[in-house]
Amino acid sequence: MGTKFVEENANKIVNLVNAMNNKVYEMLKASAQADITKAKLSLDLLGNNAVGIGDHSTEDFYKNAEEALALLADANDRLETLENFYQEQINDNSPIFSSQPKNK
Repeated sequence: MGTKFVEENANKIVNLVNAMNNKVYEMLKASAQADITKAKLSLDLLGNNAVGIGDHSTEDFYKNAEEALALLADANDRLETLENFYQEQINDNSPIFSSQPKNK
């Protein structure tokens, strides 16, 4: 029954796997985009409204700026890696990644 079921439902199975992969892709992309927004907001606050930040020591200010920049760089790297990975899967005609996930 197992092999026959797979053969009869191959397209449905591929579509289901692609749908699950698209959701993972969308979640990872949204997470990276949220981190980019968070980092940009932090850098904006540090650059334009540093008076409103609780800790006023220079050391804390520098540390917060470095952390925000690292978050921004990491999130941009994650987005680029995600796009490259999925493009490679499409170029290799991987049956699991047969189409680019939908961008929302």
